[in-house]
Amino acid sequence: MSLLTALVALAADPVPPSSSSGPGPGGASARHHHNQGQPFTGWPLGDLEAPGALLAAAASLARRAANGDKELIFMATGSDANSLSVTNNSLVTLATLGLRRHVMLLADGWQTCEVLRAVLYGPCFWSSRMLRRQPADSITLRKFWDFRFRFYYIKKKYMALLVEGGYAVLQADTDTVWMHDPFRMLRLMRDASLVIMRDVGIANAGVVYARPGSMSALRLLDEVAWRVQLLQNHPEIVARIVPFARPPYYANSDDQSLLNDAIVSAVLRNRTFLGSTARYEGRNKYNPAGPDWASQPEAQAHKEQLRAMWKLQKRSSVVCPWAGAVGPSSRASYVRLPIRGGDAVALAPRSLFAHLPYSAGNAITHLTAARGFAAKVATLRKMAKWDPLGSQVDAPAKVDPGAAEAEQAAAGAAAMEAGRQSPPTPTTSGAAGGSGGRRELGTVTGSRQGSVQSLAAAAAPRALERAKMARRGEAAAPWAARRFYTHSIAR
Repeated sequence: MSLLTALVALAADPVPPSSSSGPGPGGASARHHHNQGQPFTGWPLGDLEAPGALLAAAASLARRAANGDKELIFMATGSDANSLSVTNNSLVTLATLGLRRHVMLLADGWQTCEVLRAVLYGPCFWSSRMLRRQPADSITLRKFWDFRFRFYYIKKKYMALLVEGGYAVLQADTDTVWMHDPFRMLRLMRDASLVIMRDVGIANAGVVYARPGSMSALRLLDEVAWRVQLLQNHPEIVARIVPFARPPYYANSDDQSLLNDAIVSAVLRNRTFLGSTARYEGRNKYNPAGPDWASQPEAQAHKEQLRAMWKLQKRSSVVCPWAGAVGPSSRASYVRLPIRGGDAVALAPRSLFAHLPYSAGNAITHLTAARGFAAKVATLRKMAKWDPLGSQVDAPAKVDPGAAEAEQAAAGAAAMEAGRQSPPTPTTSGAAGGSGGRRELGTVTGSRQGSVQSLAAAAAPRALERAKMARRGEAAAPWAARRFYTHSIAR
């Protein structure tokens, strides 16, 4: 039975009014998973752009960990049957870990939320800021425009706002299979406030974790959102960034390549557009009129940037809390790329965020390599993980043999190590909405502190970092142009 057929059947056979609607066992039947009550209970129309809605929604969904982290999973789905099937399948695997109730699901419109209400076990949100149609004419949008491009900006922007609001956010694509609770390892990786899935080049934008940390880490998230918005809405700006570019501009706005350039920029403290923007203005399959990229001086500068960045990498390792249940190895190695503020971007070990091939020892497996819906379904069936109409009722949290002892020992070691090092400069006071009065996207992030003292405490770390920068003679604007890239623009 297809998901659309199931939606029709469910709409014709609703759950009786007496059924419970709250999270937890018994909150919905294994067949229906209805979210009872009004479609958008608790927030005006379910629109995350409504004043205060984003942080209010996060507060209702986040899990408070023993270490104080407010943990939240952030996912997005399109409205077509294939997207909804894959999304539901991922939510079913989350339910087996007891994590379904902590998912903030962003749909592409209120109409999709209305449809999803029949099968979702939990609220659905949308954003009135999201693009409804192709915003400009660039080669990228002309060739590739689909629902994914509508989410690229809003996902990264909301993620930045949630982190600034005090939440530890794991943003994941819906073509993922969840086998272990990833937060158990992420809590132990205190030497980086950004943990991102590895990929060819540097990182994959499909699985990104961020917790409150340094200003540099928060700027990195904001930087990706800004680049997506800039290039989607104003492809003509490419002429100001890339000297050899000629119209029609490619104006690449794919969030993954933009994320990789933002990482390079943050590590080298020098904003670069070489890998994500300049390279695509050179000749390629979709831009045959462009000049040869390899012959441009920017191509050599890009190689030098990457070499300089990788020279700064550091190695770390972390206890794998579920290792005792799946294999003998108890530690996982990963790369840290240092950024300002004593912080770092960590490239997640495979046991945390993994590409195919699938292994039960990996917390999250991302099906990027399975191209297209049919390939993803075939892969999931081979893994015995295709069950889009399965139960979204959260199961009791799974505890692996020896996990508690391993996590306790690792947390103690991390605390001792943290005592010997300067911690990343926090961007928030740790309370929802307490990040120093930022006003964006209709969200008042400083209004929930309730006192001038709390606001002052939240702003103090930022003032301290600005003072340190001033003593070092550094500009307030991040990543001012230096020798690695001479074609930067003022921010």
